[in-house]
Amino acid sequence: MEIISTNQSKVDEVSAGTNKIKLNYYIFPTILTTVAVLLVTIFPSVDSETSNIPIVSLFLGIYLAFFLVLFFNRGEETSKQAISDITVVLLFLLLGWELATNRFGWATGFIYPTPEAVILQFTQDGKDLLDHLVSSLGLLASGYSLAVIFGISLGTLSAWYGRLGRVMNPVSSVLAPVPPIILIPYAIALLPSFRASSIFIIFIGAFWPIFVATLNGVAGIDQRYVESARTLGVSTFTLFRKIIFPAALSSIFTGLTIGMTLSFILLTSAEMIGANAGVGFYIKLATDFGNYTKVVTGIIFIGIFVTFVMILLRRLEKHLLRWQR
Repeated sequence: MEIISTNQSKVDEVSAGTNKIKLNYYIFPTILTTVAVLLVTIFPSVDSETSNIPIVSLFLGIYLAFFLVLFFNRGEETSKQAISDITVVLLFLLLGWELATNRFGWATGFIYPTPEAVILQFTQDGKDLLDHLVSSLGLLASGYSLAVIFGISLGTLSAWYGRLGRVMNPVSSVLAPVPPIILIPYAIALLPSFRASSIFIIFIGAFWPIFVATLNGVAGIDQRYVESARTLGVSTFTLFRKIIFPAALSSIFTGLTIGMTLSFILLTSAEMIGANAGVGFYIKLATDFGNYTKVVTGIIFIGIFVTFVMILLRRLEKHLLRWQR
């Protein structure tokens, strides 16, 4: 009986500790949201006509999104802690922005828009931003898809065939470090259309990280596995499908992530130089007219979308590499 009682006490202690840990995820976001709402309610706005409703709604909306994501999250404890920490950072930055611009007036002038102005701009330009995003996605999907196809294919072949690898290794060492952004003026001048030049620039920017990561991933596979498979009479197609690609997939996804990041940078840069549509064009047009509220709106819009795409890419990576767990 004493042993059973002792074990039950340990179980209760572990359960209490687990509940305490789970509760800790909510403490700081809850406190910071409460403090933020109180501060923007207590301190008057620099502009007497500005309503507190948009900023308060934004704080509460962020907290609600955090609560729902954490509530339905079935991941590891570190993942939940990361969600909580990111929410705290986001709330802290938003609160600092609001206090500096709209409450204490530390950052004033048209170059420092308030959060309320950006929220209003989002509501006014929501449809235009989505239209520009569709234009940008067309270019991004074309250039990035070509980079994925050619980068993975050529990287695999270069690692598999030594002769080709001996050619591609020095070529990649010379060309991969060259910033693709310097090619934008030449691409626009030489290729028949802006769309073709943008796709080419995105392709070049994403190709080299994917190629190098694939090359290193395939070349780094333990050859004993390959030799064992050959001894068992496994066909080349099955060898690649069952051994080569699964073993190199982690490295390939590293290249895919870097390539995606570079693709967004190059896409925005190309659109700011010669496009008549796209999110980069939206920001460039707002800059030309000195509308920094639109500039900040475009920057935040790009950041939100890039974050969403990167989350999807990481989800795909976890799904395809689930066998490693």
